[in-house]
Amino acid sequence: MKAKNLLIILVLFLIFGCKGKFDETSLNGTPSSKTFQLDNIDNISFTNDNGLFISGSSDRKYTLIKTDKNLNIEWTKNNYDWGNLVFGSGWGSSFYSINIVKAFQRNDGSYVCIGSIAEGGDVVWSSTLVFVLNQRGEQIHSYKFENMPTSNVLRTDDEGYVLFGHGVTLKLDKNFNRQWTKNFGDNKYSPIQIVSTSNGGFAITGTYNASQQVFLKTYDSNGNELLGKIYKHNEYPSLEGGNDLLQLKDGGYLIVGRAGRTLPQITDCQVMRTNEIGDTIWTRRFVYPTFSWFDQIIFSESNNFIIEGTIGFPNENQESILMKINENGLVLDSLTLNKFQMIIHSPLDIYIIVTKIDAAHTNLSTIDSNDLFKKT
Repeated sequence: MKAKNLLIILVLFLIFGCKGKFDETSLNGTPSSKTFQLDNIDNISFTNDNGLFISGSSDRKYTLIKTDKNLNIEWTKNNYDWGNLVFGSGWGSSFYSINIVKAFQRNDGSYVCIGSIAEGGDVVWSSTLVFVLNQRGEQIHSYKFENMPTSNVLRTDDEGYVLFGHGVTLKLDKNFNRQWTKNFGDNKYSPIQIVSTSNGGFAITGTYNASQQVFLKTYDSNGNELLGKIYKHNEYPSLEGGNDLLQLKDGGYLIVGRAGRTLPQITDCQVMRTNEIGDTIWTRRFVYPTFSWFDQIIFSESNNFIIEGTIGFPNENQESILMKINENGLVLDSLTLNKFQMIIHSPLDIYIIVTKIDAAHTNLSTIDSNDLFKKT
């Protein structure tokens, strides 16, 4: 009987993984921290000099900030004609919002920024604004694409851009001329994330069949489908979805997201690895006491991956998850900590954590990669 119980425990460990609980979160090795007068930060991009290009809102003005690598502000701009935010006071009232999805600095120092706009009242209209700034943040050109919400942007091998959002994908050339438009969403497929692939195309993951299953699709550079896979990890799949993915060195994919449980009916964090033709190599599920899911893959190196996730709905006392796994899905390190807004990996091999301080201030803290999982 003891041998049987030990075997059950071992199987549950291999299936569900493990987690490291990090109470009263504090992080060691923080060489720099700075608070910015921003209500919210939408995006942080890295500049050619290893500084930051920060975009967010401040007192109803959309604001762009350029810093050096030590987080010292070099310039701030918030006088753009598209940057006056309007917040409605009730259902059907007029509103206008924009968030920068991605920003790219070109070799000449100029910036290409892609923002997603939502506006209206009883009816909501979505569009994408592409604008070019000089290296001092002054606007040079702008281009607007109607009926096009954007949630992610890829740079392509031909120096163009792929704009992705809610299933609609738009390809622009380097001069921002429209080359093609595709709709990858329908009643069955709900795309969530897109990434570039080694063949110059891209791959998409999301949910299938009313958010019951994970799917993976790959496309060539012209948006033609190359591969389509739907995953069923048990007899009755529930609330499964892919939130982020990464193409691996062997041509396969790592997909992170969620999977549902029926007793109790909540979601768990899920990671799966496929081969180059999309067949499952392994699937790992990580169980927490309440709803949890993985949001994104924030770093990969030498077949090790660092994943960020969330525990708890927004109306709960949320926590953030950081987990390091290897190519076989084994947990190398993990922790939970008080919910932060964003974490990104810098070319300087440091992590930047974005935390909301109050209604008007947001903090950026940098942490050396070797100290990310240190606990006190």
